[in-house]
Amino acid sequence: MNNLKAVVIGAGWAGEGHTRALQSYGVNVVAICARKQEVVCEVAQRLGIPEASVDWRQTLKSIKPDIVAIATPASLRREVIEEATELGCHILCDKPLAINEEEAKVLWELVQQAGVKHAYAATWKYDPSIMWFSELALSGSIGKIREIDCSYRIFRGGNLKPWTWWSRLETGGGLLNNGLPHILGILANITGGLPLRVTGEARVLRDRAPVVLHDIHDFRRQNTPTLEEAEKLEWRDCDSDGAFTALLSFSSISGVEIAVNIQGNDGIGTSVHPPQITLYGESGTLVLIGFYTNGYTVSKLCAGENEPKILPVPQRLLDGMPDSGNPVQNMWSALARDFIADIQGEQHRPYLTFYDGYIYQSAIDAIRRGNGWRKLGI
Repeated sequence: MNNLKAVVIGAGWAGEGHTRALQSYGVNVVAICARKQEVVCEVAQRLGIPEASVDWRQTLKSIKPDIVAIATPASLRREVIEEATELGCHILCDKPLAINEEEAKVLWELVQQAGVKHAYAATWKYDPSIMWFSELALSGSIGKIREIDCSYRIFRGGNLKPWTWWSRLETGGGLLNNGLPHILGILANITGGLPLRVTGEARVLRDRAPVVLHDIHDFRRQNTPTLEEAEKLEWRDCDSDGAFTALLSFSSISGVEIAVNIQGNDGIGTSVHPPQITLYGESGTLVLIGFYTNGYTVSKLCAGENEPKILPVPQRLLDGMPDSGNPVQNMWSALARDFIADIQGEQHRPYLTFYDGYIYQSAIDAIRRGNGWRKLGI
């Protein structure tokens, strides 16, 4: 237990996840804020939060929390972060950090100037299999890594997938904003470095989508309509990317720049190709394949061998993870554990910050522009 107080802004899936994560490590989540009173009251009651508010600004001023967790669409975050930094609050923000590179840089500069702790919640890197994969990569088990391939194809309902904030760039939607930060966080673990340069292109796969719920606070509660049902619904415009191809150069602890190829797709076809990351080293290959919902497999193939060897995750890594019974919640909780330890001046593992969020947003914008190589960082 500790004496830290938190306010959560946003009552959807991420808002629930950050609330449970903070609560699991002794933080007193004293209020949760959202747009609609009936929604935020239901969530607050379900999560055991004393105050449900539709006025986040007044709530922050009256409570003056130690931590503000932000789980709104990206377009609604800047004002919250400005207010929170003025109050000296530490900030935990879900990905993406902002709607574009310029705003992300402003937000990073704000937290730097305020001297508060800041965490960026791109959390797939906390999966035990991914941590094991990263350990193997950094240990030199396949020699110096020279190239990395990443690919995934996740079918989410195609053209009948319901309209949400994800469908519009102006609210922080798109596959790049919501998938690439996870991949880049994993790659940072694997290489021990940062993305240096990027180029690529993004593709919009659909320009309209049916509206199933007009006031969305948690997209998990939406069902994909049938074609007959969709014909009777309102349809709204979409402009967010559903697929992308990117080339990057990553720095590494070995001092070698690593070439990275990434392909992602979120809609074409009905088959699912789970995320696969392949590391090509000087003396072998490491492969990670799978998804957090049903687990990953790590395998290794060395020069002269015919079949890859499966490398099970060590029990120490499994035991070191929070155990909520839900893999997504476990990853949110793992980040909260590191963030809280840092706030309290205790030993902790490195976690992603607003600087990473800014760099990742720079990469996303460069891929969307598709006009050649862009150097990243300051």
